[in-house]
Amino acid sequence: MRELTFRGFLTQYVRQLSVEKTNSLYKLAAEAGSSNPRLREPLFLYAVYSQKEKVLLQATKEPTLYMEYQRMAALYTAEAMTELFDQASPLLPAEYHKVWRSYQSRKNRGQADEHTKELMRQKVKRLQVQKGVTNYRIYTDLKLNPGNLNAWLKHGSGDKVSLDTARRTLRYVENHSVQSDVR
Repeated sequence: MRELTFRGFLTQYVRQLSVEKTNSLYKLAAEAGSSNPRLREPLFLYAVYSQKEKVLLQATKEPTLYMEYQRMAALYTAEAMTELFDQASPLLPAEYHKVWRSYQSRKNRGQADEHTKELMRQKVKRLQVQKGVTNYRIYTDLKLNPGNLNAWLKHGSGDKVSLDTARRTLRYVENHSVQSDVR
């Protein structure tokens, strides 16, 4: 899977924020200038990182927004902004930093999910010992792929199960009754 770039994130983000679900700078500029102020900073960043600042300035009709975009375009290039984001510089307004943090959060989501799955795996393993629940019982009852579940539980292969499967497995083992010794 390809790594998410800031430009790719911005392309998706402005489309999601837009009422019309578009990437047209003219439509987005009209929307940001009137009915959708949340779109202002992501739209400017999208234009800068797509090298379309001039088009955005032509498309922006709302005077205050035009002046802000013109000032920011005169001050910063995409490279300079990336450096300021990395440094968490106060030179850029906080609203622009919020967009960068959203990108970082989305970009690093996979790492966070892997960490979460590992914590769940450790808890499942502890509960399996306490409650006497076998891998066989888990994958049979939950109708899971035995190879993938075993690879995750025995070897810690987090890529073999989804976050949802890890949650289902943990819930199952948590709710499983302690095995009684029937003779």
